Amino acid sequence: MPGPVLFGSALDHSCLLWEKKCDGSTGACLYYDNHQMAWLLFAVWSACKVLNIVCGLLCWQMYMRRLRKGDVPQTRVERALPVGETGNCPTENNVELSTDPVSQSNNRSSKAETSDL
Repeated sequence: MPGPVLFGSALDHSCLLWEKKCDGSTGACLYYDNHQMAWLLFAVWSACKVLNIVCGLLCWQMYMRRLRKGDVPQTRVERALPVGETGNCPTENNVELSTDPVSQSNNRSSKAETSDL
């Protein structure tokens, strides 16, 4: 991702005084121009945000074109098998109807045997 590189470059451009090492190389920044740094960071953030919005709108427009053509793939819900075709649905032969309200509840403790308690 170019984000850390862009923000680091903005910080480097706002430096006023660089550390000089004994071997002649430069070290870390010792003094920043805070006003310039704030504007540079805001400019980098704004450019990234505008690019993000443009890409999002472009993707939405391409999706809408495909939707109008009828070329959009089905969603996961539309591809799912109906309940009766999965084999997991109880049929009329093995459905147990009970009039006892305790057995119809989802409370596990009411269905537990005394040995499980």
